[in-house]
Amino acid sequence: MKPSGRARWAIGGLLAGGIVVNFLDRIALSVASSPIATEFDLDLSQLGIVLSAFTWSYCLVQLPAGALVDLFGVSWLTRIASALWAVASLLTALAGGLGTVIAARLLLGVAEGPSMVGASKATATWFPLSERGMATAMFDGATKVANMVAFPLLAFVMSEWGWRAGFLFSAALSLLFSVAWWWGYRDPSEHRMLRDTEREFILKGGARDSDRGRPGRLRCVLRSRRSWTMAFACYGYTINVVVTWMPEFFQREYGLRLLNSGFHSMIPWGVATVAELVVGGWLVDRLVSRGRDPIRVRRTVLTAGLVCGATIGAAGTAGSAAAAVAWMSVSLAGLAIAAPVAWSLPGLLAEPGTVGAVSGLMNFANTAATGCGVVFTGWLAQATGSFHAPFLFAVVVLAVGVLLYRIVLRPTPSAHSASRTASPPQGAVIDAGDGEAVQAADSSAPKTPASLHTRNRP
Repeated sequence: MKPSGRARWAIGGLLAGGIVVNFLDRIALSVASSPIATEFDLDLSQLGIVLSAFTWSYCLVQLPAGALVDLFGVSWLTRIASALWAVASLLTALAGGLGTVIAARLLLGVAEGPSMVGASKATATWFPLSERGMATAMFDGATKVANMVAFPLLAFVMSEWGWRAGFLFSAALSLLFSVAWWWGYRDPSEHRMLRDTEREFILKGGARDSDRGRPGRLRCVLRSRRSWTMAFACYGYTINVVVTWMPEFFQREYGLRLLNSGFHSMIPWGVATVAELVVGGWLVDRLVSRGRDPIRVRRTVLTAGLVCGATIGAAGTAGSAAAAVAWMSVSLAGLAIAAPVAWSLPGLLAEPGTVGAVSGLMNFANTAATGCGVVFTGWLAQATGSFHAPFLFAVVVLAVGVLLYRIVLRPTPSAHSASRTASPPQGAVIDAGDGEAVQAADSSAPKTPASLHTRNRP
């Protein structure tokens, strides 16, 4: 029976709000790409390097950020990081040359390094397994809301007051979120407004409130084959190519003005947001709670989403802006469906004390693929004179991802029978399926299929 308290969903909303601000900061440079290219006389290849500056620093801090989240928790790390978001955006707005823009983007990448990793860790801390799908969809769906809102909003601000005004706007939002986070976020064991009944529901449902790591655990994560298979780099490559280049694509391929390109970019992200919450969140939780094999459900949703994402190739060859919007809507909806499933894997399958490290490794691989994709897309578009070839290459990347996940996420033959047996006692060691031994979950967790993810390992 669920408790009357809703503090966990307020925390989920705070996490989602932070991701919205986080991604608005990132997207600002994509929206400003044309005026910045004009001001600093950049071609597409050079612009690709500028756009990827954030990605490379963000990528490099993922592994240490994940380890720090495990060691010190989400609260303090995000307090420091969110204040630096505002500083980085302010520096971009005040930049007097291209070097300052690149330096500010590198700082933003470092500051936002713990954001998605921290959200994944906080979700595993605050939500029982039976609600993990929707909770994950909330913070990952916030990335799509940010894309949907940020493109037209920033395009309007920059059209009216210049590209620098857009970065001043994002700096103000970052500062407001920093204040809200300092005031509102605590772990369940420290939250003053959390009712005892809700705390008990959260902890008995499999949340990892006391899941802190220790030095040296990152080395174990890097040696784990399962950790590397959660990388999800095919998704990161494709969706960030779209995030970064969509406004430029509409302006160059169809001659749209900055504000119009912002409104055209808004539609696919709106479709993606709804698809993620309904399919990647609610439907996954619904199927698992009804006794379906949790690994089979997630593998099916994940691979089906990547297949739908491959329609990005059709967007690159569309004959009109409206047709391109339609194809991009299908593609981004598919990728959005797959995303919360992928982000839920560390919280479900990682060993105790390594959720942050595994999330960091996963996002490291995603971001490395993103950096390569952003630069490669700019170069290939410059070489071929259009975005057709870069979008078709993204289809190949997604096909590889589908193949890998079909191989790696294999449902265990005994999954359904396991869901009807008692969990091993707390502290017992069980086989993880690839030669690794992991500590069993607390036997006080309810014996439902949704609470047995630690046993149903691929």
